[in-house]
Amino acid sequence: MGIKNLLLYAATCAVLFISAACSSADSEQMLPRAIDEGLSSEFDQVFNDVRNYSTNEVHSIVVVKNGKVVYERYEPGHEPGVRHILWSASKTFTATAVGFAVQDGLMSVNDKVVQFFTEEELPDEIHPWLAQMSVKNLLTMSSGIEPVHAGIPRYGVNYDWAKTELSQPMYFEPGTRFRYDSYDSYLLSVIVSRVTGMRLDEYLDGKLFKPLGITGWFWESSPQNYSSGGWGLYLKPESFTKMGQFLLQEGVWNGKRLLSAEWVREASQPHVMQYAGSDPTPEQLLEYSKDDKKCGYGYQCWICPGGGYRLDGAWGQYCYVYPDKELVVSCFAHSNNTKLLRDSIKEHIIDKL
Repeated sequence: MGIKNLLLYAATCAVLFISAACSSADSEQMLPRAIDEGLSSEFDQVFNDVRNYSTNEVHSIVVVKNGKVVYERYEPGHEPGVRHILWSASKTFTATAVGFAVQDGLMSVNDKVVQFFTEEELPDEIHPWLAQMSVKNLLTMSSGIEPVHAGIPRYGVNYDWAKTELSQPMYFEPGTRFRYDSYDSYLLSVIVSRVTGMRLDEYLDGKLFKPLGITGWFWESSPQNYSSGGWGLYLKPESFTKMGQFLLQEGVWNGKRLLSAEWVREASQPHVMQYAGSDPTPEQLLEYSKDDKKCGYGYQCWICPGGGYRLDGAWGQYCYVYPDKELVVSCFAHSNNTKLLRDSIKEHIIDKL
């Protein structure tokens, strides 16, 4: 192939690549955009703060104020049409699926967890605390089950995740303490599947993804073919941001109510404090009120100081919702210093709007 033909071939490939990327992005129904209000350089500082710390990366940030995108930035390789893993930010989608199932009259947050599982999945002897555990306890990470994050191989075909989780020792009485456990979220996924007759992600596709115009999503599953629930959802930046806007609008999208406002309000309130079970001093309580890891936990979401809450995934997958500010901030990243990232987002974005 001659130089001229080689250059022509390369240019053609580049055009096709760009067209494909644009097509992927355009297939997503976009949020309205607003004129730049002159804060871009301030918002850009988040990228600089994190990049200055070792090899940390911010992949994308989208800011929505008063229902319109006022800032967006995507680093190379993480363009608008590229989906990104949410890690534990997936949990809030699982909780939202529970909300739809409750709204459909298929279940209640007060239902006992054991009623949704078979004798083969439950221990031979059911601990009294396991018997009293409710769906709400799973939603609020207060199930009382001793977490086994390293004890359940995620993709081993011979492991039943629900059976293994339910067979773990009970650590405390449900509802009395906070203990983060991603397999609490997985149990919610199984429960939603059993009351709806479909996988949780398929149920959400009809209830949430399609109405919001969320496309190209993917959710990992267990060997038993249930959505993993506590992790494994992949979305494009626009999709992640729209979830925050949907919650800010308390379940309304394009003027149509999809999910009850009561559910969204209940889900975004603190139901258990991360320090529950301890006896903090007044000085400690004052410090906790400023700590975004100690301000309480809702239904699979973290409460923030100042009246907001966030979807929160490992290595910096965040979607902040501040109803009083009419503000949504989404972030995809890979950071080993997530506190630095959260502090930077607060200083350079949330506090500026």
